Amino acid sequence: MTNKILVVSLEKGFEKFEKEIKKTVFKALRILKKKNVSVEIYLVGSPKMRFLNKKFRGKDKTADILSFEEPKNGFIYPSSSATGGGESKFKRIGEIYLNLDISQINVDETQINPPHINICGINANKKISENLRKNLRGSVLLVHGLLHLFGYHHNKKNDKIRMDKAEQKLLLQITDSKHQAPNNK
Repeated sequence: MTNKILVVSLEKGFEKFEKEIKKTVFKALRILKKKNVSVEIYLVGSPKMRFLNKKFRGKDKTADILSFEEPKNGFIYPSSSATGGGESKFKRIGEIYLNLDISQINVDETQINPPHINICGINANKKISENLRKNLRGSVLLVHGLLHLFGYHHNKKNDKIRMDKAEQKLLLQITDSKHQAPNNK
């Protein structure tokens, strides 16, 4: 068994990003050696993200990504009728809301100077494709949100250092061509 990833566009025009986002998350989960997990990713714009940020964090401004880790209260979600009913084979880890109005802004030349990746503390001497450069910010945000779902946080200095290292390592592995995502639906 593998993982279950649901990517839903809540804004018109964001559907074109669903496949690539799903592929990136599958790669990340494979690298993290996570199996039988379910994650939902919602693609939103700045107005919806501002609403969510105000409602759940009390901040009246937009955010680039919000992660909601699944509560640890032991609640078991019923599976859908599509799986034949009964208990789900996947452990639901949470939801990620990705603001595509912000995340799809191209990283400018001062942040990434090909052939080097130099973002979020990463400075790897590796060539990157134009497509990767355009999508790098979205990948960084996805990795950040996914790590939150696995219990990483950045409230304290030591936690931030630990999370930054995990982000950098995972992002480098995702961009490495030998880590291919499976052909999952």
